[in-house]
Amino acid sequence: MEDVEKILIKMIGTRTNLNQYNLMKMRACWEEIVGKNNASHCVPYKLDRRILTLQVDSSTWANQFLYYKLQIIKKINIFMGVDYVKDIKFLMSSEYRKNIKKFDYKSRNKEEKLILPSLTEEEKEAIALKFSHIKNENLRNAVISAEEKRFGLEKLCDEGKIKKCPLCGTFIKDNKNICFRCEQERQKKRETEIWKWVVKEPWIGWQEIRKVLKCDEIEFDMIKNDVKSYYFEKVRNKTADEREEKIAVQLIAGKPYALIREKERENMLKFLR
Repeated sequence: MEDVEKILIKMIGTRTNLNQYNLMKMRACWEEIVGKNNASHCVPYKLDRRILTLQVDSSTWANQFLYYKLQIIKKINIFMGVDYVKDIKFLMSSEYRKNIKKFDYKSRNKEEKLILPSLTEEEKEAIALKFSHIKNENLRNAVISAEEKRFGLEKLCDEGKIKKCPLCGTFIKDNKNICFRCEQERQKKRETEIWKWVVKEPWIGWQEIRKVLKCDEIEFDMIKNDVKSYYFEKVRNKTADEREEKIAVQLIAGKPYALIREKERENMLKFLR
């Protein structure tokens, strides 16, 4: 795939065409780059002189993306495999919804329908007999249909064409090690653990936390920024207690509270307020 892409880039030639190619590449994989929720509120619109313009659907989301701009740039460049984007501009546009429909992520990610192996007559009879005690015909037929599907999936699993999630037993159709639901739960748990570590040791950086928690740098930076936003806002609104003010100060200073001079603490709190 990489060799094919290199040939395409050589064929493209001009900088303008290269920008268009990279723009289309980002659009096609936008949900994978920034996440499903973020991708539903913005779309790559223009790429010129390494500056990417995003169309955004509201000022609220534009402010949110502006706050995470550096992380978004980093994610894009990791995806591109080179530091192609150096800055992002945001454009509020009534045409946003039309553009987002052009790049239907759901249809793009739609998997081919899994073809289940046919059951033998003996297998069908055994399943029908197993649920023959169910009086309601519609319910019985629905249960039998579900069991026949499960039986077919078991066959595919035995043949090595699909596998089961080791955590919940759900059949997995792709090459992932665990199912989407379990991966989401694992991610939520990891995010909670990162949040707790940052609150416990506000000066901690990714190099330190990666020794105790498995997480990538972008994920850590985004969660730490969320922690900062939470505690800074509490200080700004004068709703923070003494402990929360200490956390906010350590988040700014990047070092333990005991190592921060009293004058520094006062200036930091004054700045936040």
